[in-house]
Amino acid sequence: MKSFYLATFSVILNLFLCNILFSQSTDKNNLENTPITKENTSKNRMCPECGRIYPGDVSFCSIDGKQLVEYTAADLICPTCKEKAAPGEKFCKKDGMPLIVQPLTEQKDPEGNIVNLTPAEIARKIQTHIEEGNRFKNEEKYTDALNEFKQAVFLHPDNIGIHFNLGGIYWKLENQKLALFHMDTCRDLLEMLPEEKKNQENYQKISQDIYLYIYKLEKGLLPEEKQKREALVLEKRNKKMSAALEKNRDKWSEMVLIPAGKFVMGSGGEEFIPEESPIHEVYLDAYYIDKYEVTNALYWEFVRYIKETGDHSKCHPEEPKDKNHVPGTVHTNWDYPYYDYPGYPVSRVDWYDAYAYAAWAGKRLPTEAEWEKAARGTDGRRYPWGNVWDATLANVGPSGSLIVGSYDIGKSIYGCYDVIGSLSEWCNDWYHAEYYHKSPSMNPKGPDYSTGVRIIKGASLFAPYAYKMRCAVRMFGKPEDRNKSIGFRCAKDYVPEDEENKAK
Repeated sequence: MKSFYLATFSVILNLFLCNILFSQSTDKNNLENTPITKENTSKNRMCPECGRIYPGDVSFCSIDGKQLVEYTAADLICPTCKEKAAPGEKFCKKDGMPLIVQPLTEQKDPEGNIVNLTPAEIARKIQTHIEEGNRFKNEEKYTDALNEFKQAVFLHPDNIGIHFNLGGIYWKLENQKLALFHMDTCRDLLEMLPEEKKNQENYQKISQDIYLYIYKLEKGLLPEEKQKREALVLEKRNKKMSAALEKNRDKWSEMVLIPAGKFVMGSGGEEFIPEESPIHEVYLDAYYIDKYEVTNALYWEFVRYIKETGDHSKCHPEEPKDKNHVPGTVHTNWDYPYYDYPGYPVSRVDWYDAYAYAAWAGKRLPTEAEWEKAARGTDGRRYPWGNVWDATLANVGPSGSLIVGSYDIGKSIYGCYDVIGSLSEWCNDWYHAEYYHKSPSMNPKGPDYSTGVRIIKGASLFAPYAYKMRCAVRMFGKPEDRNKSIGFRCAKDYVPEDEENKAK
């Protein structure tokens, strides 16, 4: 566990230092270039977020983008009697002392010393403690590093990066309780950030890593302590999922209509892959298919229903007995941090889970042909957007898991998101390598007998090569297989009356 932490600690911390999460910190050199004196205070401006002081001709903070406010003599105070000055005053009326910038607070630090600092001075001290703490940490002097970061967090208790460092150092010092405390604080502070910052890719990556550290730390807890934390996590998740569904249910449940007609299926020629051959034309009746992959929040609602009612009437008759449809594997259970993200596509679900959810939602799994037409359109293109691979159009590689629909420009011609990248997806059909040689030309549904494995379509973000990303690629898995790279989306028969009702 510690080796895992050491291997990734510096990478994650650098992300903190380079993005919005360290917006509260202040650049030391720039601060020193704008000293605060009684001669220039009335001409300066201050950031209301981080307290950084700027010359009067600057309008916005370069650290967090906040609009600056006037820093006038009304913000000055007498250093002896502590009374505020009236606007325009430079000296105290009582004792004639030159006025100073009003201190932010006056309190004791961890050593009992009086702290009487301005926002700018606090920012400088925080930066110094962080630099010293990192130096000691790199020298493996963890006790000294701990003291520096404790000083920093005293001055700025809401700084996510400082708590992250404290959590890691306590981990190295084998104080699991305090390591968890600071990682929990990181998580809570992340969730308090504005929505526009939560939508940034760095936020999602860092948030997921912090949840993963918490998950690993919890592995070492006593059973009773672990159960208590799991109960709190699940209670918190329930609230988060309910709120997310209230806001996004209609969006995440949206389906697109794929019109009736022919399309080109399979591959051949230079891309000859035996199980994808031959290229052939297929006619499909009109149908609906989900615009997005099924999300954690939508699937959470299904799991809650099964738990509360025990109703398995929509499940496949051949599914394993006593199946509860909770996602996960031997190593990653329902309490795994991935499932705390409402908008992530649900993964680690087997074919029986996907089938049951679809039926419960009044839908079904798409056939292989339906999935492929929705992904590539009618002209036989390699990828949803055309014939040239472009990694910037899909969630692949180092991006990691993201909210469904994060790559708008990479959607298919019909408006289906994440058909390439993100997760691979279960289809309804049984798989057979030579099925295309004898498949019907109208509404093919796969072999009408069990082959032991079901079709999986669409390369996930973990796929190693571009040719694996093609819409024609055919994969398969046992119905009971679960994998972090596999999710699903649903389909539905087209009924003309549905469109008439929508028009009314």
